[in-house]
Amino acid sequence: MKMNKSCSFLCVALALPLALAIVGCRRGSNINEAPAIFEQQGDLVVIPEQSILRVRLKFDAARADKIQSQLSAPAVVEAEPEKYANVFPPLTGRLIKLHVELGDSVTNGQLLASMQSPDFLAAQDNYVKAKSVEELTHRALKRQQELLENKVAAQKDVEQAVSDYESAKIDLDTATEQLLAYGFDPKKDQFGQPMQIYSPLAGQVVDMASAFGEFRNDNTVPLMTVADLSTVWLTASVQEKDLRYLSKGQDISATFAAYPGETFKGKVLFIGDLVDPDIRVAKVRIAFANPDGRLKPGMFATVDFLGFPETQITVPTTAVVQSGESAFVYEQVKPWILEPQKVEVGTQHGDRIVITDGLEAGAPILVKEGVLFQ
Repeated sequence: MKMNKSCSFLCVALALPLALAIVGCRRGSNINEAPAIFEQQGDLVVIPEQSILRVRLKFDAARADKIQSQLSAPAVVEAEPEKYANVFPPLTGRLIKLHVELGDSVTNGQLLASMQSPDFLAAQDNYVKAKSVEELTHRALKRQQELLENKVAAQKDVEQAVSDYESAKIDLDTATEQLLAYGFDPKKDQFGQPMQIYSPLAGQVVDMASAFGEFRNDNTVPLMTVADLSTVWLTASVQEKDLRYLSKGQDISATFAAYPGETFKGKVLFIGDLVDPDIRVAKVRIAFANPDGRLKPGMFATVDFLGFPETQITVPTTAVVQSGESAFVYEQVKPWILEPQKVEVGTQHGDRIVITDGLEAGAPILVKEGVLFQ
């Protein structure tokens, strides 16, 4: 107990002069027992010659450094739209054969499925009838023209034959276009065969939603999906306020939830021209080569946009003093005379922080202990 009391008395004895000095500084009094640590002269802070702070305070100069800014945004993998196709049946009918399986590689125009469709057979029948009528009216027109030349037929008979032929020709063109829309070429395909469904692009069958013998009565539901995933898009959602930091060709790095610890490098391919009015984001796309198929549509990722290096003013993080919502640094305007400068701070890089406004490069500043003067 005696030792504790002695220790307490000693601490009080050592702390009292420092406390008196601070009080003297704050009140502007002249206390002989301890010189003032600092003096407040308006906005200026003066460190007297006898102050113990002269050996404690450290100064440095604000620097102009090359800073590469970084912005992060959530992203998702997508297939390139022109290399991704849902294959729909043109008509209702029964699937009588599937020529591919899930995961198969296919070429552009490859046969995917065969379907027995009454509407397709009816379209073939319409074509045959329209073709027959077109041929009959064409022969009738030629006959009427010959009769007119021999002054046997009247001009009105020729005109009627021309009208009948033109009408039949229009019907034939309509029937032909209908068959072509169903993937059937009447000039080379065999009539009476089932409807053939072909791949619209080269790629891989990435989804299958049909089965042999199934009757499809809804042609808005795809039979399967074909996609070329050798190249995929990584689509990031970037806040409207951050779009000014982005540019086409900008370097990015991406990390995927599926592959922790790996980093994928790329460049900005496209910055969307539209901003979502509800969530205030724009789509930014990056193209990635995907020869091994590791990147799959729907995967989540985080994209770091690496800005172009810019010269910015930086100071040690310890130099910034926060007061309410404002930030300050203490600039040494004269030897041992400090002036608080209100600053705007930016991003932190290691042990330094960017000053976006309020300070110039080369300005001598207090790098720590600034909180003493608040």
